[in-house]
Amino acid sequence: MSVDNKVSSLLPFLSFPRLLPDESEAEFQSGLKSLLSELDNPSPLAVVLISQLNECLWWIKRHTVDKQLLLLEAMARLLSKAGNHWDTYDNHKVSEALEHYLNGSADKDEAAWIDEILAESKLTLSDLRVRAFKDAARHIKMVDDLIHRQHQTIRHLQRSIDSIDYKSRLIKRMDLELAALESKQSVKGA
Repeated sequence: MSVDNKVSSLLPFLSFPRLLPDESEAEFQSGLKSLLSELDNPSPLAVVLISQLNECLWWIKRHTVDKQLLLLEAMARLLSKAGNHWDTYDNHKVSEALEHYLNGSADKDEAAWIDEILAESKLTLSDLRVRAFKDAARHIKMVDDLIHRQHQTIRHLQRSIDSIDYKSRLIKRMDLELAALESKQSVKGA
């Protein structure tokens, strides 16, 4: 049975994370197929473990994005409250402009606006980032803990996969040794 057939037959038993609107089902499945291609002879248990490994990798990727968004939101919140016009700033608008500013895709008006807010608040971008990190540190630590938990799960899954792979190689080796012994025995008997 091919890898695709084994995966297809196990799909009802595999769990997949609910993907967010900006996440790609094709990318998730591609990661799974890539991991499955590493197996020489995938057993149903190995396929399930690989599926869980892929899901852990997906969660790490998602939580890493969450960390960045937490920091960005904290920076936007600080900027929204800064300066003389804090009551007129919309946190969502500031957050969007700040994201564009940080990734280099801000237009001239957005960049000038963010520079103006930074100047009014007497903050550099580095100061803003440090203050935002300080404000969001508890939430960022929670996300880091989730990422750490996924890394530990990956280690455990890898050990399990290695055990399954080692078991099949050991059985194959024992079968070859037994066949060699039987062959020697039959040569001696003849």
